[in-house]
Amino acid sequence: MDDHGFLFVAVVALALVFVYQRFGKNEPFIEGMAFPRALHVPFIGVAQQVATLAGMERLYVDAIDADGLVSCRLMTVPCIAVTRADHVRQVFCATSYRDRIPVIESHIERLIGRKALPILMHDEWKVHRRLVSRAFHWQNLVKMVPAMTTVAETLASALLEKVDAVEVLSLLQLSALDTIGLLGFGCDLHALRDGSNPLANAFRFLLNETNRRCFQDALHPASHLMWLPTPANIRYRREAQIARSTIATLISHRVATHRTGGAAHHDLLEAMLDAAADDGDVMAPDLLADNVLTFFFAGADSTSMGMAYALYLLAAHPDVQAKTVAEIDAVLGREGEVTYDGLQKLPYTSAVLTEALRLYPPVATVYRNLVNDLPLGKYVIPGGTLVSLPLWFVNRSPLNWGPDANEFKPERHLEALDNDGMAAKDKAFRFMTFSGGPRNCVGMRFAVLEATIVLVSVLRKCVLTRPKGAPSVYPNKVGITLKPERGIWLHAVPRMA
Repeated sequence: MDDHGFLFVAVVALALVFVYQRFGKNEPFIEGMAFPRALHVPFIGVAQQVATLAGMERLYVDAIDADGLVSCRLMTVPCIAVTRADHVRQVFCATSYRDRIPVIESHIERLIGRKALPILMHDEWKVHRRLVSRAFHWQNLVKMVPAMTTVAETLASALLEKVDAVEVLSLLQLSALDTIGLLGFGCDLHALRDGSNPLANAFRFLLNETNRRCFQDALHPASHLMWLPTPANIRYRREAQIARSTIATLISHRVATHRTGGAAHHDLLEAMLDAAADDGDVMAPDLLADNVLTFFFAGADSTSMGMAYALYLLAAHPDVQAKTVAEIDAVLGREGEVTYDGLQKLPYTSAVLTEALRLYPPVATVYRNLVNDLPLGKYVIPGGTLVSLPLWFVNRSPLNWGPDANEFKPERHLEALDNDGMAAKDKAFRFMTFSGGPRNCVGMRFAVLEATIVLVSVLRKCVLTRPKGAPSVYPNKVGITLKPERGIWLHAVPRMA
């Protein structure tokens, strides 16, 4: 090799060393805070760990310090994770900002649109959040109870039609599609009774395909080169066109009738139009469409997950199921009308649902970026640091719930836990299923109301049990939501009078 060859090799070697030192080296960045080197890989940090719930447990349970804190590198970005409620509160109070993750957010934007609340930031987000949140006011929810009940009763009947064990998550997803179709934009999809509805099929495909591209096949080039004429890309464009064109037509018709004072509809689209009109504003069609799509995907996926786990836990704990049924019978009766006021008088049923959502939040973690330095316990976290708020592990942390944090105990939400040493201002931040702070789940009350009505309707008609040999319901792969790989299998028989 001549001198030029040696010089070239030396330059390349120096460049590699520089790149490794600058981007690939995993070094602590906060003095004294736990930093699990063994969980890191050059250039990607702990990315492999956060791809599964088991990996997250190694990072967010095994590696944390006594205060529930751990630092790491996610890809090349300095990151900390907080799991103790008071620290969670401080982070949410300090920032509602998060940087874009282009590989993921490009697909999310393609799914729900650029004007959807989860995508918007800063002042634009504040304006639209205020309008959208008014659509979920309790006065609007009261009017939605009859439609929710009709769908829930259809679900209960569908469960009883199955002679053998039934995979309830898939049924609940269809039920949620029907509910959000009716109450999102006044469209009856009949997904539970007829799985061939083009719009329902389009939504299911788009959600599953987005999850695949963002997480399962995130490193495959074809997942991101949407212009390639692959079968998956061709079908994606076709299904997206079905969803978008259908929603656009519905919105156009509704906007026209709303302006002329046409028939009122008890759904979220109408509520958003009313909220905008009250402010003397007009919501652009793309904003309406993007947020209707957001409600649809969140309702079909996240809400159905919470309901499925609640039914599973009731089947696995017959004593809790019996107490829940007794309360429903005492307050509403076996055949009495389900009303909004009546549902507020079911504290134990509400506690069962809350406990199910605590143990099995549909989303594993959310992230925030610190704009300024943040004092946190004995540390000062530098501005610019990425903060992971692992909802699953905040909800299950013994630091927040005591030594029985992993046990199913609905009573914990009925008791006045004022003697546990936790400040009242922190208690709201130990249950993070709907996230926290200004960017919490805007549809939280809608989701809880829908899930409560499902529990009431199913338990009035069905006795739920867990089939012998049913697969574990514990999820592992982290995607848009946490789903058990082999579903949630239950057996339902008619409840005797």
